[in-house]
Formats: sequence, structure tokens, C-alpha cells
Amino acid sequence: MSKTITIEELGDFLTGVVDSLEKPQAAGVLAEWNDELAGDLAESILSSKTPDGKGWAPLKYPRPKGHNQGTRPLIDTGALMRSVVSDGTGHIEIVTQDSTTFGTSIGYAGVHQFGLKKKNIPPRPLMGIPDKSLNTAEEMLSHHFITVIDAI
Repeated sequence: MSKTITIEELGDFLTGVVDSLEKPQAAGVLAEWNDELAGDLAESILSSKTPDGKGWAPLKYPRPKGHNQGTRPLIDTGALMRSVVSDGTGHIEIVTQDSTTFGTSIGYAGVHQFGLKKKNIPPRPLMGIPDKSLNTAEEMLSHHFITVIDAI
């Protein structure tokens, strides 16, 4: 939708645009995007890949009896995955009007993310922003800002 702005209105319009970009009021969009990110990270974990699509090192030894007998790393009990992609114990999700924090506070997540040489545990990065998620964020936020600017 096009709109005509006179030269006299231009200053107020540009001030409104700057104010909108400085205070984006985007909590709803960011919360919705977190759901998209969680889905993309779950897909990565379930396919034993990093958020950018590289395969993880396979398990070196089979799991002991009583544990998940599958061959995919990091899905023994499911607690780590739940803490990343849903509201399981340790899940971190903080949304403000202009930012989002998303992750896990489970202590052993760092060992898997970065590996541990002295225990011969290879890195299996599970946290990050896949390109697909980043593209979705760009689309969602662009739409949000266009809607806000159109209302000025």
C-alpha cells in the first residue's frame, strides 16, 4: 500500500521510523520465532547433526543396558533435548521487546557442545542458529517492522 507524505510530514514520519526501530516492541514475534528455532534444533538433534547441518561423531561404544539402545548421540534419556527444545528442566527462554535468549542450563550440555579432550568426548554442537531459523527470523522481523512503519 503506497502513501503520500508531504515534505512537512517527512520529519515526523522519519522520527517515527527511528523510534520504532529503537524500541521494536517485538516480544510476540520473538516468542513465535523461538518456537520455530526449537523445532529446527529438535530436527538437528534427532538427525544427529549440528545446527548448520554437519553430522556428529557417532557413539564410540554402545550404551549400557537400561539406557536408550539407539545409536544416535545425545538422546539417551531425552532430558538434554527437552531442556533445549521445550520447557524441560534447565530450559532457558527469556524474551524482551528487543531480544531473546534461548538455551539450556544443564551442566553437561557444554561438554557435548564443545567436547572434552581429557575424556575423549568429541564435540557434538547442539546449540546454534541454523540458516533456516535465521532466515525465518529475518522474514518475521521484516514483516513486523513493515507493519509498524505502515502504521506511522
